[in-house]
Amino acid sequence: MGDFSRFLIRTSAFLSKEIYEILRQPRLILSLVVGPFLILLLFGIGYRNEARALRTIFVVENESRLAEQIQEFAGSLGEQLIFEGVTPDQEGALERLRRGEVDLVAVAPPDAYETIRNNEQATFTLLHNEIDPFQADYVQYFGQIYVGEVNRRVLRTIAEEGQENTVPAGDNATAARTSATGMREALERGDVQEAQRQQRQLDRDLDALELSVGASAGLLAGVQETLGSGSEETIRGRISTVRQATTDMEEIEEGQESYDEEAQRAAEIETELGALESELGEFNQIDSQVIVSPFRSEAQSVAEIQPELSQYFAPSVIVLLLQHLAVTFAALSIVREVRQGSMELFRVSPISAGETLLGKYLSYLLFGAVVAIILTLLIHFGLGVPMLGSWVNYAAVIAALLFTSLGYGFFISTIVDTDSQAVQYAMILLLTSVFFSGFFLGLETLWEPVRVVSWSLPATYSILLLQDIMLRGTAGTPLYLAGLVGLGAALYLLSWILLRRKMAHA
Repeated sequence: MGDFSRFLIRTSAFLSKEIYEILRQPRLILSLVVGPFLILLLFGIGYRNEARALRTIFVVENESRLAEQIQEFAGSLGEQLIFEGVTPDQEGALERLRRGEVDLVAVAPPDAYETIRNNEQATFTLLHNEIDPFQADYVQYFGQIYVGEVNRRVLRTIAEEGQENTVPAGDNATAARTSATGMREALERGDVQEAQRQQRQLDRDLDALELSVGASAGLLAGVQETLGSGSEETIRGRISTVRQATTDMEEIEEGQESYDEEAQRAAEIETELGALESELGEFNQIDSQVIVSPFRSEAQSVAEIQPELSQYFAPSVIVLLLQHLAVTFAALSIVREVRQGSMELFRVSPISAGETLLGKYLSYLLFGAVVAIILTLLIHFGLGVPMLGSWVNYAAVIAALLFTSLGYGFFISTIVDTDSQAVQYAMILLLTSVFFSGFFLGLETLWEPVRVVSWSLPATYSILLLQDIMLRGTAGTPLYLAGLVGLGAALYLLSWILLRRKMAHA
């Protein structure tokens, strides 16, 4: 019998041995597979990614117009703000905050008008009792949204008043255009006296137009200059053009042979006033909310699907379960051999450390593959998680994950002495994976030097790859798969060296 045949026999002997050892521990299988799966499944079903509604009470001075405005603004944030009323008693409001009756005390700025007149921003003070840093940041974000809404409401009031001022301006523009039309028609008829009368009336109408449009000209010009294409003439510029044209026209004199030139100028003035009248009318029709907030955002995903929360976490759940399963069983394997005295038998037998390790790898890869198939069927058909990519790519990632996780497990098994130590190290690796693999928080939220920990975990590579394969329909980043296999190969080599040393000293 050749050396290769003996190598196959010795290696394959571990298949039945390790599978039998696994099946003799059904409680361990249930605790390692079903337990974490049910916990993560329950978390996925129960977790709700919704903004927290804050019970808010406002502290405002007595007899303040701001109190009325706050009650009106209270519904601006929808479900994020639960309005608990307005009170002048700040100490009473703080006492309610300490008792947990409200989540937020918003102290309105006293003398807000005087503060703004002094070229300073009036400040809403938000008092909370949060110790969770995330919730404290949420309160800060909530305050920014609410104050932003208050600012928009104030600007909207200003815009509405500016639009009201454009109503008489529009009437004056209409009157000025009528006078220009009358002047042109009189010149075309040769009625000089009527043309002179209409010219004087046009001057008076332009004076009234400049006076009435003055209050809202800044708002009109701001909207036009900021949001226009840049080629339009502003309201102020058009009025200046009309005024200059009427000044250049001078007073119409009698006895001229022809009034064609004056009639042409009157027609130009009439055209300019018509355009001005149209612009004033259009501006008055714009909703003040659109003027204050001319832009809005609308997010659209280019991904094939928008998965639900439980579906999004499904690849991560598969990865963590398989990694924990492989690490735990492998971590207990060598320790069990030492405790049972098998290591002494391996030492005097012709079997080598490489054959022992390879046989154990094959055994647990086979068992892990069976568990992976069961989990995949449960998640794909039970929870409806889609598989947009290739099953071949999916199987390759699962195989690489099991291979690398077993490397961690066997490495642990060669450096510990008892079962409890092996389980403790496996749990430490699981907790590390939960926090650093991108399961809860994205890798971009971690400080860059700390990401070294993330990239030393099989779960990090596998989660990114399975999310791309299952939910995006792509093959994933080849570099991640190469990194996962490379990490597994390094761990295999390290475990082989340590096992060889352990067998030599058994």
